[in-house]
Amino acid sequence: MKHTLRGASLALSIAVAAGAVYAFALRPHPVFAATAVRADRLHVNALARAGQRIVAVGEAGHILYSDDGGVGWRDADVARQPGSTLTQVSFSDDRHGLAVGHDGVVLGTEDGGRHWQQLRFDTEHTDPLLDVALRGDGGALAVGSFGRFLVSKDGGSRWLPAVTPPAIADAHANALVWGKGKGKGNAMLLVGEAGLLHRSNDGGATWQTLALPYKGSLFGGLALADGAWLVFGMRGHVFRSTDFGVTWDAVDTGLPTSYFGGAQLKDGRVVLVGQGGAVVLSGDGGRTFRIHRVGGRASLAAVAEADAGHVLLAGEAGISREAL
Repeated sequence: MKHTLRGASLALSIAVAAGAVYAFALRPHPVFAATAVRADRLHVNALARAGQRIVAVGEAGHILYSDDGGVGWRDADVARQPGSTLTQVSFSDDRHGLAVGHDGVVLGTEDGGRHWQQLRFDTEHTDPLLDVALRGDGGALAVGSFGRFLVSKDGGSRWLPAVTPPAIADAHANALVWGKGKGKGNAMLLVGEAGLLHRSNDGGATWQTLALPYKGSLFGGLALADGAWLVFGMRGHVFRSTDFGVTWDAVDTGLPTSYFGGAQLKDGRVVLVGQGGAVVLSGDGGRTFRIHRVGGRASLAAVAEADAGHVLLAGEAGISREAL
């Protein structure tokens, strides 16, 4: 009986010792899937095309890019990532682009949005830059809150305060509308709060104040292929001009909702997106609109053509592809 107990005790001791050796032995770490930002869960503020690539920017300084029309997304490599929320992105060609955002941050890319470098970061002011435009000569303009207006002559590496019209000294400048289409040359519009509206014929070197029959905030605009210009903003206010802002016609979109983004598709249709997931469409160059969809709490900030028949909608609920 004693021999049996001693044998059982020895066996138990050996098992415990073996377990301890296994528990503390060096073993390879388990393989986990690579962490990636979900494009459908990221708050996205802007979309832009770099050739066939689509680039998205948004919260916490995240930048995503897609090479398949928005079906799949990858994280861009951002050196010296400040973590500042990005508000807008723009490309001058399929390689060179700038992104701007809070803390006056400016990021630049030379490979179509795969890799980015920090070009500017304001350590004293957290006020955001809200839009950026690149000129064909390598110059760039950036505008933002409380009249922030910066100019660069070297593609964004160095920035200086620009000479601006007195009317925007303290107002939020929300968007630069760059007329890159046929016959528009260096034409630009600048829109902002309290009916702020200016135009430039020389790529932003000088500006002329325009009169608009609306004193609410404007959030964006479009230079259309037929030579017309659209501006849009709060409470469904949309205006169309065929004489580069001398006169404006009000456009009824059928919704009293604020519009934050827009695009003209290759087939000529105009899409506006905004508050509460609103999407409206025009088939006649922005003269009239019809409601495509509305409803929900998540607002849309940007829209871009994905491929024939599909658009990308971006905003508080991330990015989605939708037939249009």
